[in-house]
Amino acid sequence: MSGRRGRGRRDNGLDATLWSPLRDVDPRVGEHLLDVLQAAGIPAYLEPSADVGPYTRTVFLPSPPLDRLFVDRSRRAEARGLVDEHAPPGADGGHAADNRRREPAPDRAAVRSDLDEDAEWARIVSAFEAESGRSAVTDRPSDAPPPPPHEPAVLDRPDEHFEPPPPPPIPAPAPASLYAALIVAAGLLLV
Repeated sequence: MSGRRGRGRRDNGLDATLWSPLRDVDPRVGEHLLDVLQAAGIPAYLEPSADVGPYTRTVFLPSPPLDRLFVDRSRRAEARGLVDEHAPPGADGGHAADNRRREPAPDRAAVRSDLDEDAEWARIVSAFEAESGRSAVTDRPSDAPPPPPHEPAVLDRPDEHFEPPPPPPIPAPAPASLYAALIVAAGLLLV
C-alpha cells in the first residue's frame, strides 16, 4: 500500500514511484479494473475525478460522477491495453466516445468565393443610411490655427514645491547644563 492515501482513494495494493493518469472511468467498473490490473501486476488506484477552477480554486465535480484511474508511469502502455480490453463500452460515462467522435471545428476564416466584399459593405452602408439618414458634413476643415487652450500647458506651469515652516527658536540651556560646560572648560584650561 502507498503512504500517500487521499480522501476517497481506492487502490489495488501495489505501489509505484511515479503515477500517471490513464483515463476517467465509471465508479461501478473501477473496482473491476483495479482487480484486472492487480492480476497483471500493474500498480493502480482510483480517485474521484474533479476539476479545480484556475482563479477561485473552486472544485467542480463532473456529471455523471467519474473516477480517475492512475497507473504506474513505466507500465502505462500495457495498462491502457488491458483497460481498453476489459472495460465495457461506455465505462467512461460516454466522455471518451464523445471525444473520439468530435470532429474538428470548421474554419470560420474561410470566405465564400462568390462573395464580393465591396458590394456587401456598400449594402450595409446603404441600409444604415436608409434607416438613420445620411449624415453629411457641411463645414469644410479650415487651415486656421487651433484656439489657444484655456489652461497653460503642463510644461509652462510653475514648479510646485513644498516650503516648510520656519524652525522654532533654539531654547535657552538649563542652568545645570551651563554649570557642567563651565566645569569642563575650566578642566581643559588647567590641564
